[in-house]
Amino acid sequence: MKSKIIYIVLLSFVIVYTSCSKITEDIQEDIFIKDTVSFEIPVLTDLTSSPAITEIKSTLNLEEQVKKSANNFTIENIKTTKITSLNLILAPIILNPTKDSLGIDPNNNFGNLETLKFGISAGGNTGNIANVIIPQTSKTSNLSLTPSILPEELKPFLINSPNYNVIVKAKKITTTPMKVAIAATYTITLSK
Repeated sequence: MKSKIIYIVLLSFVIVYTSCSKITEDIQEDIFIKDTVSFEIPVLTDLTSSPAITEIKSTLNLEEQVKKSANNFTIENIKTTKITSLNLILAPIILNPTKDSLGIDPNNNFGNLETLKFGISAGGNTGNIANVIIPQTSKTSNLSLTPSILPEELKPFLINSPNYNVIVKAKKITTTPMKVAIAATYTITLSK
C-alpha cells in the first residue's frame, strides 16, 4: 500500500512538472509599436530623375519596447514582425495668411508625384517596403502604402536601429519642399 501511494505521488509530480514546462514554452504575446518620423521631399524641378531621401532616422527602439512586455520577453523571443499600417501624411500649409486658413498646397502635394518607393536600411543592408504609383493628379495629402516586405526579411532591420529611405519621381514640378510625416505601426509576435 505504501509503495502504491509513493507511486501515485511520483506520477502526479511528473504530470504536474511536464504540464508546467509546456505552459511556459507556449507563452505568446503580440505587441504593437508605432513609429512616427518627419522628413522633407525637396523641390522637384526635374521630371526624369528620381531623387532619394535617405537616412530618415526611425524612432523605433525594439529592444526597449520588447522589455516593456508583460511576460519578461527579450529581443531573442521575437517570433515574427509585420508592418500593419504605413501612412505618409503631408503637413498642412497656410493657404491664406490673412485668415490663417490651413490646407493642401495645389502645387506641392502627393498628386504631383508619379511614383514613390519606401525602403528601410540597417547594418549596411537595404530592403524595399513598398512601391506606389500615384495615378491621380488631384491634390492629396495622405498616402496609405501597402507593405510588400516579408516578415522574415523585416525582422533584421527592426532589431538593428533602422533608417527609412524614400525615392520619389515627379509628374509635375513642385515649388516648395513638402513636409511629410511617416506613421508606421508594427505588430511584433513574441514567444517563449
